[in-house]
Amino acid sequence: MHKKDTHAFVNQLLVYTLVMFFFSGSIGLGTVWMRHQISITANSAKVLEGKFNEMERLINETHAAIERAQDPAMLKLLNDQWSLGLIPPVPQRTAYIDEDPVMRLAAKHNQGLFSDATVPTVSFQVALRR
Repeated sequence: MHKKDTHAFVNQLLVYTLVMFFFSGSIGLGTVWMRHQISITANSAKVLEGKFNEMERLINETHAAIERAQDPAMLKLLNDQWSLGLIPPVPQRTAYIDEDPVMRLAAKHNQGLFSDATVPTVSFQVALRR
């Protein structure tokens, strides 16, 4: 009877040891998989950051090109090259505004739609028929 208990204990110990190996192996495999996912995400973030920086550079280049094209000397040169016959505006006829021009034009366009004037009341005579 003593020998059977020893075999049962050894079998039980062997099973628990195998279960522990599988459990720790699955934790190790999960850790490796998680680190791999972190690496993939970091690489994707690096690629996106590079694309973002490239787009920002292109936007800055475009803004610089627009500013160069709007320079009065460049406009005069293009006017002369293309024989457009344009003349610069007279400073007395130039008006500077401090607000957003789109909002200003929209308010000007819609100023009659929503006025504070009282709306005339309309009344109806209703008769009850029986």
